[in-house]
Amino acid sequence: MTSCLIWFPGDPGAQAPLWNPTVAQGTRHLGARSGVMGWWWVALMLVLVPWRPRNAGLWLWVALVLCLPGVHSCLLCFGPPKMREQLCREITGASAKNPKNKKCQEDLVEAAKPLASVAVGAGQHDELRDIVLDALYYVEEQKNKKPLNKSLQEAVDTIWVKLSRMTKVPACVPPCGFQPDARVFRCATCHFADCEFPLDCPVQDLRTYTDETIVLLCDVPFSFPGSLPVTWMYVPNELKGNPENPSSLTIEEPAPGTVACRLGEVSKPFVRKFFYLNVSEGSVEEERGLQAVFSTVLHWLHNETPLVPVPTMGLALGVASMALVLLVVALWQCARWTSRRREQQGTPEDSGSPDSPLGP
Repeated sequence: MTSCLIWFPGDPGAQAPLWNPTVAQGTRHLGARSGVMGWWWVALMLVLVPWRPRNAGLWLWVALVLCLPGVHSCLLCFGPPKMREQLCREITGASAKNPKNKKCQEDLVEAAKPLASVAVGAGQHDELRDIVLDALYYVEEQKNKKPLNKSLQEAVDTIWVKLSRMTKVPACVPPCGFQPDARVFRCATCHFADCEFPLDCPVQDLRTYTDETIVLLCDVPFSFPGSLPVTWMYVPNELKGNPENPSSLTIEEPAPGTVACRLGEVSKPFVRKFFYLNVSEGSVEEERGLQAVFSTVLHWLHNETPLVPVPTMGLALGVASMALVLLVVALWQCARWTSRRREQQGTPEDSGSPDSPLGP
């Protein structure tokens, strides 16, 4: 998010904007752009102020033009045109108006284009500047040793190596709050950028009872200076938190309404949290009793013996196997009975034969 200061000096109801460190740090680098922003807008303002002091629409357009971020590289943030012109004069030995000098400056800008995506922590701004300036000095030292394009590529490669060794900036943690540790400096705009989150966090709905004690915490998922004051408010009155633990608030016999906490000073808050208390008239003991009964019913239903599903395929195979066994046994019994019957019928015939010793 590019810092931008919009103020209409001709508006009767307008007030001068308060000092904002973020805006100040961002506007400090406006002059570091590649001559595009230059001094032409100063002359434009000197012309417009006497003639159009109360035209808010015109001033809005001027403010938007000043705040439009261009796509730059780190070289254009820390290497102003004069420095590039002098560097190319040392390399080529040609004056600023000489085509060789201009070609050298174009090569510098072209070689630094990949650095437009670089973003470092706000505290690493000076380190990044030193890295870029060291690369420019390296190019100057190699003027009589290597071709310009080769030395430029080596300088850019060295910048990438040094950037990879820098500490990674903490990411922005949604959904709210001013997070100074996540502030970055972007080479694409030559400006500092903060997390684009509102200071006010979403309202948290809390359910409680009139006879219950509730504890609220004014904590955030990102780091912040430990010495920040914490202010608790029950809209619109201020509440007194725990002196030993200011970020915690204990409420006995809560009432329905919104409780808010502010982390930081009134003029410079880091985050504001809101809690809406939905207070029921029932008792905590009654609620616990109902929960116990409900848990007992659920436990009883869970322990009920479930109906065992009948395995139809297994049952069919078992019945078929049993029927086959019975059929085999029945056939065996039938064959045995038939053989015995034949043996019994054959015995009388043998006794009435002529060879029998009893004779007729």
